[in-house]
Amino acid sequence: MMSNNASDILNVLLFKLHIDDGSMEYYAVDVDKIYEIRAMEKITRIPEAKVISGIMNLRGKIIPVVNIKNILGYDSSIEPKRILIADVNGTMLGLMVDDVEQVAKVASDKIEFNTAILDNMPYIKGIIKMEDKLVVYIDIDKLLDMRGGVC
Repeated sequence: MMSNNASDILNVLLFKLHIDDGSMEYYAVDVDKIYEIRAMEKITRIPEAKVISGIMNLRGKIIPVVNIKNILGYDSSIEPKRILIADVNGTMLGLMVDDVEQVAKVASDKIEFNTAILDNMPYIKGIIKMEDKLVVYIDIDKLLDMRGGVC
């Protein structure tokens, strides 16, 4: 049995996605996967790209950018406001999100590991139970698996 010590605390970055029906969905990723959070900037579109929304110049390095809403299957006319620069499977990638909520410390006992959900969606690590909301805790490496054609 694990004791309640520092190894039971996860540091996650919470972000929001606004859906066209007016609702907001909350997601979390491991904070150690995120290099930086940037304001939305000019993205050069890539014609006929299925997953990649475009590319951006990050201090002289060209990196692919994806809209996380598209990856998760949401249709939304609301323009993202932030880009998370993330390490995804060892590759630097920009993830467009609507807004960043906070960096949070989450005790592992606040994460529900529902096998009915996790078995069907391997990119979901669990559901974080917060006071006023449920947060989908995702594994961005699995969600944006490079072998699946992201890049």
